[in-house]
Amino acid sequence: MSTRNYEAMFILDNNAATADFEGTSAQVDAILERHGASIVQKDKWDERKLAYEIRGHRRGTYYLTYFTAEPDAIRKINEDVQLNEVILRHLVLTLELPIQEHIDNQADEREKLAEDSRKNSLGGWGGGRRGDRRPAPPRKRESEGEKTEGAKPDGAGSEKQEAAPAAAPQPAEAAAAGEKNES
Repeated sequence: MSTRNYEAMFILDNNAATADFEGTSAQVDAILERHGASIVQKDKWDERKLAYEIRGHRRGTYYLTYFTAEPDAIRKINEDVQLNEVILRHLVLTLELPIQEHIDNQADEREKLAEDSRKNSLGGWGGGRRGDRRPAPPRKRESEGEKTEGAKPDGAGSEKQEAAPAAAPQPAEAAAAGEKNES
């Protein structure tokens, strides 16, 4: 069977990772290698506040790995990861591109986002010096003599006819319509 390229993100117990990151990440690496995965690259990201509490933890340390493995090994890796108390969450993705090409593309995208962020922070509507801002377009005011949209002259027919709002269906009609749709 042929091997495939994978990217996996692990959220590790922050207390264990802060105390001994090498030992904590070695547990992840051991699980991958136990099932025949060959680790190509691994990166410690950073410690972050979690969006919601996971097993009593409010913070986690992110650990990204790129590896090659046989497709059958992924199920076994997932099972072992779920049994490990140090790993709070994980996600394994299959890569369509070779690993190095994928990493280079990700780096290019991050650089473009950083450049856009730098450009946007230098001026324009969101920031910069006050003199750099363009004035807002003038607001159009209705004079007292003009009629507002939708107003009609004293019962005289206007060229523009507004559609009357549709009446809300009665509860009995709605229930009958629901019964027809179910069958």
